[in-house]
Amino acid sequence: MARFCRDYLESRWNEPLTILDLGSHDINGSYRPIFQHSRWRYLGVDLAPGKNVDVVLRDPYHWRELASEMADVVISGQTIEHTEFFWETLEEIARTLKPRGLCCIIVPSSGPEHRFPVDCWRVLSDGLYAMARYAGLETIEAHTQWENLPGYDNESNKWHESILIARKVVEPLFIKLRRRAYALCRRRLRPSAGRTETVIQVFYSTDGTYREEQSVFARVREDRWSEISITLPLGTFGAPLRIDFISTLEFIDVAELKITARSGRMVFFAANAKQFDQIDVRGDAKRIAHPDYLRLRLTGIDPQLYLPSLDSIPKDQRLELHLRLCVHFDPDAVG
Repeated sequence: MARFCRDYLESRWNEPLTILDLGSHDINGSYRPIFQHSRWRYLGVDLAPGKNVDVVLRDPYHWRELASEMADVVISGQTIEHTEFFWETLEEIARTLKPRGLCCIIVPSSGPEHRFPVDCWRVLSDGLYAMARYAGLETIEAHTQWENLPGYDNESNKWHESILIARKVVEPLFIKLRRRAYALCRRRLRPSAGRTETVIQVFYSTDGTYREEQSVFARVREDRWSEISITLPLGTFGAPLRIDFISTLEFIDVAELKITARSGRMVFFAANAKQFDQIDVRGDAKRIAHPDYLRLRLTGIDPQLYLPSLDSIPKDQRLELHLRLCVHFDPDAVG
């Protein structure tokens, strides 16, 4: 991103540029310092409030908060892979760009699964060309960084990022009107993609270190009570089980949580407030007092539950985790 700024914008330091940063929430750093110039207006854009977020979008695919042709530059790094319908987002990028405006998109071509809150895509250079063409953008550069760069550590090099730099073309008026009419009709006539789902990820560990590859997960529909069962691999009880919830909603009510061995033996059971007190709430979750449920308010992307240690389980016994829960927006919507 620094190279993009140097090569394409350094000669424009005296211009009053508006720069949109899509996916700007500062989790591990921010692009803001790269574009911090006196004549430039940097706007961090994301789906939730947080550090380095100036504009909160209500809809990732319809940016009502941002006017058409208001940005000279749109940047986005490590965001598209977490966007379920990224082609819809590309059209919004093109809509908000001024004619001849530039965009720079960085997205991994490889690397392990890393939900934030979901992880959907890896993109190669041909995919970048296709993305630009779909949105009516002219590709200036599109390539994948296949070599390991000496300035990167192993954590950074493993992603082999793909980089797109594109320009919005100046379209004839009738093409511009046709594109806008098509976008309006598509929003009005498109069938719903259905409700989102909450991912429940269970981490197991024998040494107390929780790794993505040592986890299993299930999905539940939101705004209704659901029951799920997750079978754990053999030998998953050396350290406390950790349960993460990956959700776009704000509250989770757990009415029952139990773990049984395949022999039928009950290993852990909680179904009332006193029993739920055995569970440790950590990360981006806050326990809300409730007489019957374990009620959680999600405050960020990484809410965690830690169960008590499970001892004296035969190594040839698989465990099954059972949950009855409801994920919702309104704390008064459930019992």
